[in-house]
Amino acid sequence: MIYLLVYAALLLCGLVSRGNVQFRTALYHICLIGLFLFAGFRYKVGCDWTGYLNIFEEARNHEAPRSEVAFWFVNRYLHYFQLDYPYINVIAALSFFVGLHALAKRQPDPLSVLILSFPILVLELAMSAVRQAIAVGLLCFAYNAFVEVRLLRFVLFVLLAASFHSSAMFFLLFVPFIHGELSIRRTVLAGVLALPGVYYFLTSSTFEQYSRQYIGAATEAFGAPFRSGLLALTGLAFIWFLHDTWEAQSKPDFKLVKISSYLMLAMLPLSLFSSVAADRLAFYLYPLQLIVLARLPLLIPGPNATTVAIAPYAAGTLFLLVWTSLSSLFERCYIPYQIWW
Repeated sequence: MIYLLVYAALLLCGLVSRGNVQFRTALYHICLIGLFLFAGFRYKVGCDWTGYLNIFEEARNHEAPRSEVAFWFVNRYLHYFQLDYPYINVIAALSFFVGLHALAKRQPDPLSVLILSFPILVLELAMSAVRQAIAVGLLCFAYNAFVEVRLLRFVLFVLLAASFHSSAMFFLLFVPFIHGELSIRRTVLAGVLALPGVYYFLTSSTFEQYSRQYIGAATEAFGAPFRSGLLALTGLAFIWFLHDTWEAQSKPDFKLVKISSYLMLAMLPLSLFSSVAADRLAFYLYPLQLIVLARLPLLIPGPNATTVAIAPYAAGTLFLLVWTSLSSLFERCYIPYQIWW
């Protein structure tokens, strides 16, 4: 199967380039471009293909909605330039991979970040959830702005991401923590700052749509508790085992990863209440999870270092094997893989 072959090729690139920084960097860029082509030029692949096709057709004649208006404008411009619907996937994949690259290139091992992104972020987000793929790409730039202590840039990227998928507005909660350390006072302030956004979201037509889809609906994100469990384990590992070492080795992004780790822990109980809602929010946290997992070899030395370093790749392989073998949803949405040119 092509998806397993692609992941095997990525793992092979990671294996053969160990210890050779220049070769590893070259393979990173080749894999990045290859995954962009693989995700961006798919044809009738992904569970939301028909849904976004309907949005594309509606944008031809309908007025702009009250929320998530940027996605509507993208569709309108495709009509204006007489471009076919599949170009929306190219735009989404470009936004996603440019954002992921902006985040990954700051890490000690960008190739590991890219490899670990394939089973969930690339397949389930970049190759299906078009609007949120764009939002996640933009939020990666917001994460960089947080690390650089650039408040205005962070807010602008979050708002831009929310103009494609309203759920990104949640990450304005990070604003009080850009300057200063974590504290009860700043946590309360984060909640207060969130109130206008919560009010707008609850009174919008978008909330009505999401409440039907995400809360109390028959729709379930199959495998969400498992994915949320992996996310929670990453957050727990950081808080219990990696906290002090990370702070000593990488102070600039320590605060971002620490806050995100607590949110990762929260995704597991949320997934038991609403698996789809948890999945939507978890997508924004997966890029930060990848940063933690890719850095494990640098953080955990000693006799268990090799086992710990291999564990994320083994978990990704197991997840992909189980998903591709047992999921009827995967068979319905992703097989056969086709490319539209």
